[in-house]
Amino acid sequence: MVVNKIISIGIVLLFIGIILIFIGSLLSATKSEKSNIKSAGILFIGPFPVGWASDKGIFYTLIAITILMLIVYFFLFKRF
Repeated sequence: MVVNKIISIGIVLLFIGIILIFIGSLLSATKSEKSNIKSAGILFIGPFPVGWASDKGIFYTLIAITILMLIVYFFLFKRF
């Protein structure tokens, strides 16, 4: 039962992320002024994170999120 809830939460979060990306792209398409675009991303291959960032501030935020996600991952993995 707990696994089903975790899978359901993951699917809901995935759809919320897709909707937010779609809304963000629509809002940025309506802007005609030039903006400073910064990007960052993280990919987990098993428990190992691979990430990139184009700005130092985003990089540090990404590192903090990565550490938090690893702690949650190992906590959940230890329980099951």
